[in-house]
Amino acid sequence: MSRVQTHGIALIVLVGMFTALNIVTGSVAKRLPPTVNMDSWVPMKMGAWTGYSKDADESWHQQLPNANFLVRYYNCGDQTVELLIIQSADPGSFHNPMFCLPGAGFNTINSGVKKLGNGEVSAGEFSKEFERLLVRYWYVAGPKLTPSLWQHKWNMVVNKIQRHPGDNLSFRVTVMPTENESDPDKTANAFTDMVLKELKAKVASGKD
Repeated sequence: MSRVQTHGIALIVLVGMFTALNIVTGSVAKRLPPTVNMDSWVPMKMGAWTGYSKDADESWHQQLPNANFLVRYYNCGDQTVELLIIQSADPGSFHNPMFCLPGAGFNTINSGVKKLGNGEVSAGEFSKEFERLLVRYWYVAGPKLTPSLWQHKWNMVVNKIQRHPGDNLSFRVTVMPTENESDPDKTANAFTDMVLKELKAKVASGKD
């Protein structure tokens, strides 16, 4: 069997599993998303960084009606980092910035996976006119953390079948470099690693 055939079969299986999951959780689309205390996942104060929350754009709720959003901005001196957390029981609520940002007009400069001290995350650099974004993103399904969107959706399926408790979330850290930042890539990695450390502690505690 060729590699193309193997990948095709795997894709069909995944689509079937996602469809089955949506049928099992069909009631999700008929009600508001559950209230999840996302504030407890990442503290407002981390090291020298202090955060404040902001309301999510109303259009997000229209585009992803089965999702909850937590938007935070963290400041440290002249540096600002955005943290976006999305929670949902619907696999369709989760997306990959590698597709979303180019769809919003950004050009992809580079992308890949970065291994940090507390886990692996996907990373991308984007530009649009005079804007530049450094993004780190990853997903959590119950106790399972992955930088891959497809692996995350698979984890959601497995957790559902095994009746494994836990939230399904995506995390995105965004740095918009300024003239005062000597190494924005380092800033993005260091802040992301702090968030990962908090997530590992949160998952290990088993608390809501």
